[in-house]
Amino acid sequence: MLGRWFKQVLRYIFVGALSLFPLILVLIVVNFLKDLGISAYFKLHDYTDSFGVTMGLMAAVLMLFAVLGYSLEKYGRSMILSVIDRVFASIPAIRTVYSVSKKVANMLSGRDDNGKKEVVLVEYPKDGVWVPSYLLNRYDGVCVLFVPTSPNPTSGYTVIVRETMVIPTTLTLEEASTFIISMGADFVKREELSRLIRQHGEKEAL
Repeated sequence: MLGRWFKQVLRYIFVGALSLFPLILVLIVVNFLKDLGISAYFKLHDYTDSFGVTMGLMAAVLMLFAVLGYSLEKYGRSMILSVIDRVFASIPAIRTVYSVSKKVANMLSGRDDNGKKEVVLVEYPKDGVWVPSYLLNRYDGVCVLFVPTSPNPTSGYTVIVRETMVIPTTLTLEEASTFIISMGADFVKREELSRLIRQHGEKEAL
């Protein structure tokens, strides 16, 4: 009797903690941004030794971010970023890292120069376990995929698989990221994904 009561209390605690998970996640992000802002303020203040100048510089940085975001959203390009690209492209030691980082950032933001990136399903890490993945490249029957991990879609694994192992979907990068960040709680396009996996299983059984 006592054991059953104890298990039920633990279940209530677990359910209660999960119900507050979104709030906890928001607080963690807010606290991270707060710590980042405070750290940036004190580092700038050490150089300027002036509250007004420091706040002015921080406001200028935020305004720069806003201008960059507006230019990219409105025109798809930014003169400032074009200058930065040319500068880093001329430095051999940094050029490769910068180029790769830029491609990954563009892919995750949906601004890839090579067009819209596909979201596919692949059996990983073993048969029967399906995960959404980003199709990065395709050549001669072989696909290069990025398999993101939950709840952080920017971390994961780069794998090379046969094209026959991949199931195309109509998921967008945003929808796939939402699914991954929510750890599957937000099951976007559930009807389509269930149908695709079921059809694949039926083909395998034939």
